[in-house]
Amino acid sequence: MVLPEVSVVDELGIPVKFVGVGEGVEDLQPFDAEAFVDSIFS
Repeated sequence: MVLPEVSVVDELGIPVKFVGVGEGVEDLQPFDAEAFVDSIFS
């Protein structure tokens, strides 16, 4: 599985600063790579 966020970082070198956890602007949260990986494997 390849995550779209990882592809953008690899291809364009643009860091991920926010991640959406819902449908609205208020659902954007600062991206924390360590917390993101922990949530995948827990």
